[in-house]
Amino acid sequence: MTDVALASLEAFMSERRRRSIRFPHAIERQFEADTHAKRCKRLTIGLLVSVPLYNFFLLGDWLLVPDVIRLATWIHFAVVTPWMLLAAWIVSRSPDPFVRECIAASVPLLIILQIDLGFSVTTSASAAHYQYVVIPTLLYTNVSIHRLEFRFARAVSGAILVLHTALVLWASYISTAVAATIIVQILICAYITLVANYTMERDLRRAYLFSLRDRLRHAEADAASRRDPLTGLANRLRLEGELAKLWSLTELKASVVSVVMIDIDHFKRLNDRYGHGAGDLCLKRVAALLLAELDEIGDLAVRYGGEEFLLLLPGLDLVDAIRLAERIRRSIESAAIPNEGSGMRGVVTASFGIAASSTSDLSPVELIAAADQALYAAKSKGRNQVWPPPTTSLAAIPSNVIAFSQGAAVSFESKVDIK
Repeated sequence: MTDVALASLEAFMSERRRRSIRFPHAIERQFEADTHAKRCKRLTIGLLVSVPLYNFFLLGDWLLVPDVIRLATWIHFAVVTPWMLLAAWIVSRSPDPFVRECIAASVPLLIILQIDLGFSVTTSASAAHYQYVVIPTLLYTNVSIHRLEFRFARAVSGAILVLHTALVLWASYISTAVAATIIVQILICAYITLVANYTMERDLRRAYLFSLRDRLRHAEADAASRRDPLTGLANRLRLEGELAKLWSLTELKASVVSVVMIDIDHFKRLNDRYGHGAGDLCLKRVAALLLAELDEIGDLAVRYGGEEFLLLLPGLDLVDAIRLAERIRRSIESAAIPNEGSGMRGVVTASFGIAASSTSDLSPVELIAAADQALYAAKSKGRNQVWPPPTTSLAAIPSNVIAFSQGAAVSFESKVDIK
């Protein structure tokens, strides 16, 4: 699922000039949700692979600055390597994205500190060549195995440049020409690798935007195929899917489900007298009234066909379903949608049939058929009423009109209050 609206995503993608490769908050949050696990896995593997590669560079310490090999070895195995392993473990636990990137950024910073510490204390004649290992560190940080996010890569590269430039200028045994050459080479390397880092991240994020847009378009098309275009309610296709889900859970635990069938009284006369535009408006208003009464997450309002509606109410027993239906009946009548004609009340009314059963006792088809029978009874008894009625006894209800199980049946010996 996603909280990003397709319209806002397409509006963002249509902007030709953007100063940052980062997204607006909602899209950035979705990007992190979709890529976080993969990013953590990539960093974890990269950190583990980096451990032997990093320690292989001790060969350069031994050849170029043998006088600090003990210090370099101690820092390698007592500080940096343990931290790389710990960082891999922390990242594998999927920390907050900012924490994840900070931990990742700490590794090249520790590596450069180890290099510069050895460079600052060595007296080896080959020390001028030792600091060229800074270049692989920049490659590692920006474009290779580790590859930080651009904002972190930029910060770490800046820190590496400032720190190493200061050390090169401080070292009295390096001539001005050699120092300038070193600084320029490292600066060029930092620039090239940062441009590459930016390009890769920009392309990754751009590809993600197109992927997300396709996903949202598909989801929107799928939702549209399951929604009635006139009323916005669910259609029969969506109903079938929800029923299949409810009854698939029967193997784990049977539950009570109520179904309310609703039919607008004398709808054909309304269409004939006022026109189909008025009929469409009536259907929309009734649909809005239905939605206003549904407050449970699992409840579903469906346009079942023509002027018929269906309410699917999982977890609601018969008494509560009758109360709900009576409230809706009163709301429709109180809406005073005009429907003048002989034998009518002058306003739109509706008839209701209710059935309830455990999912283990009746199939979806049988439950809907029982509700349909109850609706037929309501219409045959004069319309604009709920059947079974809100005030009745169980014995008064014909067994072929309402379905119930031992788990869903309720006592009608006392009257049902409609609040």
